[in-house]
Amino acid sequence: MIIKKNEQMIEKLIRTLKNLKEKQLIVLLLGIAFGLRLYAVLMAKGIAMDSAGYGFMARDFLKGDFAQGLSWALHPLYPLLISLIAPDSTHVEIAGRLISLLWGTFTLIPLYYLVKGAIGQKEAAFTALFYTFHPYLVTYSGMLLSEATYWGLLVLSVYFFWTGLKRENVWRMALSGSFLGLAYLTRPEGIGYVLVYLGWIVVKGVLKKKWLKKFVLMGVLILSLFMFVIPYVIRIHQETGQWLISRKAVGVQAQFSKKGVDEADSSKGVEQEKPGESNSTILVTTKNVVQHLPFVIYRYLMAYHFSLWLFLLFGLIRVRQKIIPYELFIASLVLFHLLSLSTFTPSFLRFSVPVIPLALFWAGAGVFEIKRRLGKFSTLRPEEGVFWLIVLALLIQLPQSFMPERSHRAYQKEMGLWLKKNTTKNAIIMSNSPIEAFYADREFIPLPSGIPTAEGPGKSYEEIINYAKQRGVLFILINQNTHEPNPDFIPSIKGPDLEEFYRYQKDERHFIIIYEVIYRNF
Repeated sequence: MIIKKNEQMIEKLIRTLKNLKEKQLIVLLLGIAFGLRLYAVLMAKGIAMDSAGYGFMARDFLKGDFAQGLSWALHPLYPLLISLIAPDSTHVEIAGRLISLLWGTFTLIPLYYLVKGAIGQKEAAFTALFYTFHPYLVTYSGMLLSEATYWGLLVLSVYFFWTGLKRENVWRMALSGSFLGLAYLTRPEGIGYVLVYLGWIVVKGVLKKKWLKKFVLMGVLILSLFMFVIPYVIRIHQETGQWLISRKAVGVQAQFSKKGVDEADSSKGVEQEKPGESNSTILVTTKNVVQHLPFVIYRYLMAYHFSLWLFLLFGLIRVRQKIIPYELFIASLVLFHLLSLSTFTPSFLRFSVPVIPLALFWAGAGVFEIKRRLGKFSTLRPEEGVFWLIVLALLIQLPQSFMPERSHRAYQKEMGLWLKKNTTKNAIIMSNSPIEAFYADREFIPLPSGIPTAEGPGKSYEEIINYAKQRGVLFILINQNTHEPNPDFIPSIKGPDLEEFYRYQKDERHFIIIYEVIYRNF
């Protein structure tokens, strides 16, 4: 009797969901998406290292010090948006989280209509459902990080590119290039997808033999993209002397130099490469791809989330009546992401999260393939079987979505707020972690490394102290992670140079010691 009632309730729920109009479904999913992401904002306990960097940039923009803000290696659009809505430096964190919340929520709309136009309305509905509950898309939509802004701009760019390519619409192609340019100003890897776009314009030109129209579309795409790219690239050239798409590329070049390429000098222009040097670069890149690609693929699958792997699998192997160009297009974007990332890093899960929204349609399509295959078994009701699989996936995801962000860094926020109360406003703080200085609303200077890095040789204790005094540093923070980049610093601390100001011991593994810099004989 109870089982029969449950079956009736499930059937009624399925009918109700199926009878929802399109706008009702979108509003319902938007409401759930907003609620989950707002919870992530309100329950956050700490921030990432890069979060502090974006916060410092936003504060520089708030003060009107754009030169200082643009000197950071992080790209400027996200902190610029923060500075536009934050009333003062104290509210930078919540402003940044709200921007992520809005992008992370409302990207659902263009994603839905993109999949609806390319694949179908039913697949779009389940794509939007999985987007709503996906734990990484939920948590990153509540963070002081650029991920949600970046994938929102990327989805908009892909939407206008694909619809513009199908309709051969110049204005849509211009919008696609503009949004891709804004995505690049959010994260440097955004610019690379223009190569995939251009490839698809060429392919369509070969198939339809309308080359004049295709050249116009390519020109509009490139012009609208580089309208945003060129000013920032020129700025980087003025500071580094090199033509680079990102200041982070200086560090990447240095890594390549250690593996056989000539060392990149940030104070000089790019010199003409010799044939041997070019071959060495190709060999290093090929070696990196071979070594890193398995790890990059693994982390991409982890970012997709294991609860959706079954749907992803059936979406990939499903029966197709014909080749779907959009599916090949998204596959080419994902492949480009995997290969380009593997040229210089084994990747982190965070790097793959922004590409996941575009690939969720495979999971959405997998729902119907699973239903079709379940229909072959007379003992099962396909709709109920799929319903319970989806419920199971969402129940697996929800606990992860509800986990407060970075609880392990809560003590650093506490320490930063203590510094804000107990130090002067003009105090300059040096540390290997920017988080405490961010919450203290004080100027931050990174603690120089005591061991050789890609950026140069390590500094001795005396050199670090002299450097700190030259920069006017008042406090140096030491923590449990200081020993790794500065193995000789803590044992070398001397009374005439530093005096202990405060000590915080969270537990045996986590501590912060604040030293005041002594200027008696300087």
